[in-house]
Amino acid sequence: MVQLKLDPASPIPMYLQIVEQVRRAVACGALNADDEMPSVRALASGHLINPNTVARAYLELEREGLLSKRRGAGTYVAHDAAGLREAQRTRIVGGLIDKTLEAAREFGWTPGQIRTAVEERLDHMNTERKR
Repeated sequence: MVQLKLDPASPIPMYLQIVEQVRRAVACGALNADDEMPSVRALASGHLINPNTVARAYLELEREGLLSKRRGAGTYVAHDAAGLREAQRTRIVGGLIDKTLEAAREFGWTPGQIRTAVEERLDHMNTERKR
């Protein structure tokens, strides 16, 4: 069972923190098909939040196909979550790239400057991996 780290001081609503952490856990393989999720009550009481907050997050994740409810048994990672893993990774990384590009534009960087910065970071990553 994955441990969620919720920050009540964060400006991000608690239900979105849950949603994003579950998405990431599925995307990186920390949560797999048929893994049991904490019950709504257990997660809510463990983080001192309203159970409706957890229920809202779980409902959103169900709609996305990442979680499924089993009557009387709890909430589990959906059978086809592994199939959605690559789509989640693409979505998450794409969102991070979009935020980075937006920040670069706000700083007045040209497309050439952005490309150069990305290439430098990739070169640095490759050098670090080889060590």
